[in-house]
Amino acid sequence: MTTARFLKGAVALGAFLSFAVSGAVAAGLIVNGDFSACKSSKDLRRGTKDQGWYESRKDGKGRLLLKLSTKAIGLNKTPKAMIKANPDLNVYMSQKLASGQTGTFRIQYEIYVREILADDNRSAFFLVGNDQDDKGGPNSTGADRFVFMGFENATQKGKINLFARQGKADWTGKTIVAANLDLHKWYTIEAIISVSAGTYEVSVKGATPQPVKLAAFVGADKPPKSLTHLSFASWNDGAGTFYIDNVLAEQK
Repeated sequence: MTTARFLKGAVALGAFLSFAVSGAVAAGLIVNGDFSACKSSKDLRRGTKDQGWYESRKDGKGRLLLKLSTKAIGLNKTPKAMIKANPDLNVYMSQKLASGQTGTFRIQYEIYVREILADDNRSAFFLVGNDQDDKGGPNSTGADRFVFMGFENATQKGKINLFARQGKADWTGKTIVAANLDLHKWYTIEAIISVSAGTYEVSVKGATPQPVKLAAFVGADKPPKSLTHLSFASWNDGAGTFYIDNVLAEQK
């Protein structure tokens, strides 16, 4: 068994155990977090709006930027999602949560950033919110978003920063959550989201000594009060190439 397969099995076992309650297994908020149920890129993109991953932005050929990868990426040979950079197109990999969240819940995912294009110097976005404006799919506009995170190139070559946009802050007012991470390296990121409090806490395993508390993004008058979808995205004004694996979501 390869190291990557062993680790993936350990993550799956940990997820199983974390959902165990009084001898029963509680349902998670998403399905196919390790992408093993997808047989092809087309399978990953089409999904359904009610369960599983799907490409939600539908920006023409942008849909084709979402791919299923089985190549060895940082020793990970198991299935994973890849989003490819394109400076002219948008792509969103989204999934609907099993139920709308109004309390506290947890999302964890693994990410490997290959490149952030220099023109806008931002990409590999992670968004949690809803589709309340019914435009362009979930998390596609500011009014939809509660969690708003992404990566940028750091000053030092080969390094990247994880950032978040809080409240009504514009791009110049973004908050650096973890600085000088490495390109071409897998990181595990956890977000504990408290919807009613309008806050969330972010940890990067091995990089943040303690969770960083952040205020929800405010793209309209106030942040969404019910969160129904999570998305990973690359934009025409924020393009990057990155991989996602082992996504977990559960109520706290």
